[in-house]
Amino acid sequence: MQLHETPILDEHWQGFELSRDDVFRYVWIWHGSNIRLIAVYADGLSCEYEHGWCYPRDPELVAKAVADWDPDTQDEPMGWHKRPTWPVRQAPRRNENPQHNRARCEHGSYFLDDGCRVLNCRDIRAHEDRARSTARGTA
Repeated sequence: MQLHETPILDEHWQGFELSRDDVFRYVWIWHGSNIRLIAVYADGLSCEYEHGWCYPRDPELVAKAVADWDPDTQDEPMGWHKRPTWPVRQAPRRNENPQHNRARCEHGSYFLDDGCRVLNCRDIRAHEDRARSTARGTA
């Protein structure tokens, strides 16, 4: 990934490109009470984004998350609190970093290990429902 020393203004998205790789440009945009980091196709042919992560309104926090992220081996950056896109991004060489690529809920928590800070998280509910169904089916 090519990290930009100074973010590049993206006039179409009204945000700032922090980095790019062979497939995506990673741009942050103001989005309500958040910043949304989006993965926009690098070829510029599409007017939509493939992946997105919401962060607190702190551009330096988002820039650090992108700088610390290896999109070749890590599915998603760290520090976000909402994933508004589906499906979850999968890094091309994700098997090289299984600790980072554990299951996360839509709020960024490694919920199988730590739970989720959001009450009534639908990912945790779905996981619990599957566990109950499996337990009933094998009893």
